[in-house]
Amino acid sequence: MTGVAALRPNPWLVAAGALSAVAAILHICIIFGGPEWYRFFGAGGDMVRAAQAGSSTPAIYASVIAIILFSWSAYAFSGAGLSLGFRSFGPLSS
Repeated sequence: MTGVAALRPNPWLVAAGALSAVAAILHICIIFGGPEWYRFFGAGGDMVRAAQAGSSTPAIYASVIAIILFSWSAYAFSGAGLSLGFRSFGPLSS
């Protein structure tokens, strides 16, 4: 029965992957939502003013955060056994 149990995805990793993906999508939406969205979701005053001035800095920051969150999501799903690729990645893999 151990083989059957090993095939079931870890629900905590699935939840972590889903929440990280939702947060990443939200960061992308904030870029398109503009300064009001930055303010609503708690960005600092300098970031809101930069978005109001048309600076690309807030969009770059939000994009980098989204990329990090998507990568965490991919690792969580991989650890849960839902996707291929990251489990045997790197020099420390067995």
